[in-house]
Amino acid sequence: MSSSAPLYDRGYILLNVSNLLYSLYSVIFIFLPAYLYRLGIREWEIGLLMATGALVAVALKPFVAMIAGLGHRKTLLSAGAFLAAAATVPWIHVSGPGLFPYLLRVAQGAAFSMFTAASYSHIAASAPAGRRAEALGIFGLTFFLPVSVGGWTGEWVILHSGYHGLFAGAIGIAALAGLAPIAMREPAARERPSFASLSIYLTRPFLVPNTAGYLFGMAYGSIFTFLPVYLLAKGRGSIGVFVFVYALTVVATRVLGRRHLDRLPRERVSLAALLLLCAGNLLIPLADTGAGIAAAGAAAGAGHGLLFPALSALVLDRARDESGGMAMAMFTGAFDMGLVTGAAVFGFVVELFGYATMFSTAAAVVGAGSLAFFLLDPAFRKAGRPSPGP
Repeated sequence: MSSSAPLYDRGYILLNVSNLLYSLYSVIFIFLPAYLYRLGIREWEIGLLMATGALVAVALKPFVAMIAGLGHRKTLLSAGAFLAAAATVPWIHVSGPGLFPYLLRVAQGAAFSMFTAASYSHIAASAPAGRRAEALGIFGLTFFLPVSVGGWTGEWVILHSGYHGLFAGAIGIAALAGLAPIAMREPAARERPSFASLSIYLTRPFLVPNTAGYLFGMAYGSIFTFLPVYLLAKGRGSIGVFVFVYALTVVATRVLGRRHLDRLPRERVSLAALLLLCAGNLLIPLADTGAGIAAAGAAAGAGHGLLFPALSALVLDRARDESGGMAMAMFTGAFDMGLVTGAAVFGFVVELFGYATMFSTAAAVVGAGSLAFFLLDPAFRKAGRPSPGP
């Protein structure tokens, strides 16, 4: 697709509207770990519960991406949002540990897989090749705009209506997210993916950015699974400050850098972003004040704001046009798998060694992703201008 082709067409705008609403729904669940903690569930099981949803999302993504690529993107967008709404209703009745919360996380993971795989398949099929990072970056903004106020808004709702009021609001928002795709047009592009073709994503051109995405997911999971519990347990202030600054920084980097991301070497942008994310994780246990939490949020947010569009556009550049949706499914699946292992493994690290060690370990994981670009990716040393793959 030509770089002169329109980006901000009807389908892209409606996709972003739906994503904004679905993201507002998702941000409500940053309070789920604290809710589970109040129900008497220990940190290690909180990590496993949060990991369960992400694991289901990862397992389903290749299959869902195939269905989306065959021309069912808008159907999957609506179905994912409506399933999320339905899966939230029973949370109102959860009162303690047991099998039931795991089943709900399974349903939420399936909904997330459907919605995100269809979203990225739509962008892969319709975004101009020369504006991929811009398309992915702006799409990411509609996730972080709700995040920027979601922390404080959620705390306000909990204060006045409790967690049941929070879940009731989430149900309505998810249902609204499912309505916008109904008015979208399905992209004309069709893919012909197969499970046999998945082996290409184990080759070095894809393995390095996907590995970086996986480690990014581990660090992200450590923050948003355990920071709410950490602040609650330590009495160190509001999650709203961190989330607001984090999201605001993501928005700023995406807006200011939306055109530059398609002109700079994606590998080197990814390296700089990984180092910023590493700094954010290191700062969290050192922050004793609101200003310190804000600084950690700014560093981690800047890393996130640059990293996701740079890495995902790099994956699309290296994919063939007819497999862009599957390439994005594998990349986002690697990120989700990082969430799985991050939430599960770091829960045990917290239990055994404490929060400071856990956040430092997460920073070391991100550092490993940085080394991957140095040592394993020949394109990093060439550092050329981004260009589409074969």
